[in-house]
Amino acid sequence: MSPITVSDFLDLGLLHHIGIVVDDIEAAAQHFAHTYGLTVSLADESTYRCRIDGMENTTVQRLGMTVAGPPHVELLRAVPGSPVWQPVPGVHHIGFVVDDLARASEELARRGSPMWMGGVRGDGCPAGTAYHRDRFGLTVELLDSATEKRLAARFFGK
Repeated sequence: MSPITVSDFLDLGLLHHIGIVVDDIEAAAQHFAHTYGLTVSLADESTYRCRIDGMENTTVQRLGMTVAGPPHVELLRAVPGSPVWQPVPGVHHIGFVVDDLARASEELARRGSPMWMGGVRGDGCPAGTAYHRDRFGLTVELLDSATEKRLAARFFGK
């Protein structure tokens, strides 16, 4: 078996979280605590504005995050009718915190993983997150450091 070499390295840093969409977020949090010994901090519902394939979208979402980590396990409540938050077996996405969201997002797109969805600020500008899909179907979430800090404050009071 020969090693795969990386000729043009893109530093995404360490894996921050693995996202899983679930039908019942409270039951999933209890399952992770009982089965795996992982404490999950559940946040209140919040509104998430984003663009999906270029179209504006607003969703009310509820998240949970394991206290242990990174990497954390992120639980995302399924949203009926949403093109994004549907429960499917296995991992929904993996997430990385990056120093320069725009640069990392552009580089992933250049390497063949186009942006599929991204967060939107009140003025309509991209903000905080960018979701990319690769040719194997993996979704990668890039978070800027300000978004990661907001998540840490929301879930862990940090």
